[in-house]
Amino acid sequence: MEEKDTISKRINLSTAQDYELLRKEGLALIESLSHELWTDYNTHDPGITTLEALCYAITELGYRNGFDMKDLVVTEGSGINDADRVLFTAKEILTNNPLTINDYRKLLVDIEGLHNAWLYASDTKPGPGGSELPVNEVPVYADFKNDVLTYIPQPHTLFLSGLYEVLLDLDNDDRFGDLNTGDILLPNPEVPARFVAGEFFLTFELLSWSEGSFEFAEKAADKTTNHINTISITADGAQWNCKLLLDDGSELAFGISLTQKPSGKTVTTADIISIMQAEFIHVLFAEYLLKIRKAEKIVQTAIKRLHERRNLCEDFLSVNSVKTEEIAFCFDIEVAPAADIEKVEAAVFFAIENYLNPSVEFYSLKELLDKKVRVDEIFNGPVLEHGFIDTAQLEQTQLRSIIHTSDIINLMMDIEGVLAIRNFVMTKYDELGNTVSGSIGQEWCMHISPLHKPVLSKEKSKIILFKNQFPFLARYNEVRDTVLLLHAQAARDKLKGFQQDIPVPMGRKRDTESFWPVQYEFPQTYGIGQHGLPANASSERIARQRQLKAYLLFYEQLLADFFSQLSHAHVLYSVADIKHTYFAQFLGQIKDIEPIYKKAGINILLEEAIAAADSTTPSKNDWQQLFESRQLFQDRRSRFLDHLLARFAESFNDYALLMYRINYEERTEEKISFEDLTLAKTELLKNYPVISSGRGKAFNYYPQHDDFSIDTTALWDTLNVSGIEKRINALTGIADPSRRFLYCIKNIEVVCNEKFVNGNGTEKLKCFHEFSLTILSGVTLRNSQQYESKKDAEEAVLKVLGLGKQKQNYAFDPGKKNLQLNNAEETLMESAANSFPGNTEAMAAADEFVNEFTGECNDPIGLHLIEHILLRPRTTDYKLIEVCLHKGDCPCEIDPYTFRASVVLPYWPGHFDNSAFREYFEMRIQEEAPAHVQLKVCWLSNDLMREFELRYKKWIEELAAYSTDKVTHADSFRQANDQMIEVLTLLHSEYPLATLHNCDESKEGSNTVVLGKTVLGTFKNQ
Repeated sequence: MEEKDTISKRINLSTAQDYELLRKEGLALIESLSHELWTDYNTHDPGITTLEALCYAITELGYRNGFDMKDLVVTEGSGINDADRVLFTAKEILTNNPLTINDYRKLLVDIEGLHNAWLYASDTKPGPGGSELPVNEVPVYADFKNDVLTYIPQPHTLFLSGLYEVLLDLDNDDRFGDLNTGDILLPNPEVPARFVAGEFFLTFELLSWSEGSFEFAEKAADKTTNHINTISITADGAQWNCKLLLDDGSELAFGISLTQKPSGKTVTTADIISIMQAEFIHVLFAEYLLKIRKAEKIVQTAIKRLHERRNLCEDFLSVNSVKTEEIAFCFDIEVAPAADIEKVEAAVFFAIENYLNPSVEFYSLKELLDKKVRVDEIFNGPVLEHGFIDTAQLEQTQLRSIIHTSDIINLMMDIEGVLAIRNFVMTKYDELGNTVSGSIGQEWCMHISPLHKPVLSKEKSKIILFKNQFPFLARYNEVRDTVLLLHAQAARDKLKGFQQDIPVPMGRKRDTESFWPVQYEFPQTYGIGQHGLPANASSERIARQRQLKAYLLFYEQLLADFFSQLSHAHVLYSVADIKHTYFAQFLGQIKDIEPIYKKAGINILLEEAIAAADSTTPSKNDWQQLFESRQLFQDRRSRFLDHLLARFAESFNDYALLMYRINYEERTEEKISFEDLTLAKTELLKNYPVISSGRGKAFNYYPQHDDFSIDTTALWDTLNVSGIEKRINALTGIADPSRRFLYCIKNIEVVCNEKFVNGNGTEKLKCFHEFSLTILSGVTLRNSQQYESKKDAEEAVLKVLGLGKQKQNYAFDPGKKNLQLNNAEETLMESAANSFPGNTEAMAAADEFVNEFTGECNDPIGLHLIEHILLRPRTTDYKLIEVCLHKGDCPCEIDPYTFRASVVLPYWPGHFDNSAFREYFEMRIQEEAPAHVQLKVCWLSNDLMREFELRYKKWIEELAAYSTDKVTHADSFRQANDQMIEVLTLLHSEYPLATLHNCDESKEGSNTVVLGKTVLGTFKNQ
């Protein structure tokens, strides 16, 4: 039945827009309040006139309040920056850092030059004789008897999880062909050549980019300096084996196969020898060098992107291009008499190629929306540059482990013109073009080696087409061009220039501020309209007019302020720095209104108050007295920000209750200031897309420039930290999440270990104090003297802090070959013996100590997170993390590497020494961390933090260098890794000092003793 649009006779209005309803409600209210005094409710009554005018004005407010939200919060011309808005786009707020294997595959396939990618996260891999080996670099075992991890084989093997092996399937390049291999087809359009009497094509089967030598290729391609010594060529059936020897003694073996035979001619070994002259070899290896460099660059891009998006407590063992296995197909096809044999054979090749290696398709946003795919599903996963990938389709593009003849025949039978398939066999070839033993002439299925990609070899395949029992051979060039055309027509390649995001709906700026005075709606006889009173009005008449205007002005101001509030909705729902949450407008444009306002001199007080609106100052001003007090502003501003946070399921309630600012002078705990809490909320909201999407992201320990060199500026003093660090910093009010030094050399701590020592045959209690300082180069100055009391040791520390700033106080001792810090009476500190070969080296270390003592302290409010999986051993000479397998009361922890991390914070600054905040922080970081990651939180002393940070910085730098060159930096990284493991075993929390009290003594202003959370101090009465 045809549907027709109609206009309903019944208009459904909201209460605020229904004039009749408002008037009725107003009359009912008047009757209930004044029925004993007021009996005339007719329309001519001034009270009813006032009611009707106000009801009419309210309908205008209701109408404007009904505007679309996009019109009310539009920021056009409002002065609100994009950074202050928290209305994020779908791409900004719904996407996330890669989390699943499919997410990583999407991220990689999005790279130009990559056809597909696979990640394998199993914690075991096949070993000899059907055994299983751990995927980590070296096997590690748990020795329960000796309570250690060991490299000596034991019954229990440690299988580390969270390690990926990445396989990349590089694209088929128009010029170079399959970039996964080193094969070079000559001639090609870029390198034309005509060799012998007939034209033919040769395939040179060279090593892939990962196995070949770039240095060898560069020398072989060098035309200026001919490095070629000799080349030997021998026939091997249908191909030739070559060995190229250079003048430096290096050699390379490769194969040559005939891709296209010349018509009416047989290619002999003599023909190949005549071609393989020095000039041609230069051309061949110049082309080969270009190919392997292009392949290497694509893989380097993939490595760079993987490390930029690495997940917490996970790592990539290897990133390589997939190895290929060529499959040749031989069969006969019966086709219809009218069939185009070249077109049929091209369709057959196209079908087989899609079966062996299906492509990952990209979709535009419009296509997915037209398919009614939910927006949250479209944007689920990482941000891509070239469109969107369907997860279900991606999962169908796995590496094949077996090829079934029946599957291929079914595909070919669907091709137009194909009547029957006969004599179907398959043969497999290795990377050098040799047939694989046991794979010749397989009829029903062909097994593919693990982690290898099957590739159709059109050159080695043989297809005979029959029409009415007469055999035909298709023309090679035409078949090849048709296959390329079919791939181009079917390709859903990486998209460019398409819409990638759903923008925030942009409304049009509506007039919600302008105000038409209510008094202008009164009949002219009242004299309060826009024309005012006549010029001859009496003084009494003027006084009555002003009296009525003053009475109505209360309603006028209230309604006008509502309009102003509506106009500033975009400000209220933003993180802009505002000074009040109530907005007003001065109604100075109303006719004859100026005498109504109170003045101070020539200035109108209300106009001044609105112009200088400020509710942030402690002292009351006119604005606060009339509109919004400081306390009310803080309450309303907090609730607006809480509303915005709640839209992202975030809350600062617990933080606001537990966060304290310690007043050490008065020994009191002060509630966090409104300004600090507001800053924490706004910073979280501003950065929420990054903080939210990257909550499970790890820091990039291998940051690279565009040329793939290490970006050393992103290793220290950097915001290159994990997502959980950024998130927990934002949620707990830590302003600076950067990785930096938190220790301060000026906060040397003195620890008194009480020991009984013999003195003159008697025992007495003495304090033995030892403190040391290590600079970035690793040199340590150490004080190992004994002092009678802690006060004496602290005085020695003060001397060190004073003397350390002046280089003349340092001296090199030639006998001990160490560096000493001296004063007139004694040597306060000295380095370990045999540290320096001479005075020059010792004084260079002294310069470093002087810089440390004279430098400013860093802001210690921060933290570090260390992923244990990055500390795993790479060879059998690495130190292993200590474990507790069975001894004592500690729980059994066999694997200290898998999904484990340590979080270290300084214990001394401000609220970090407050047990309530510590408990809140530890609870919050455990909640925010991925569920499978186990965290250990330690609150370190200044000395231990210094020792940790010096080793931590060195380890990060060595890890980045090792990632670039695993040979050159193997020893230095191992040493840095061992030192990190050493310091991890020393990590322990320092607890706040508690005080004992008499039972009748007040505990106000002091820390109560809590088992496991405080350190016992002195008794308060002593």
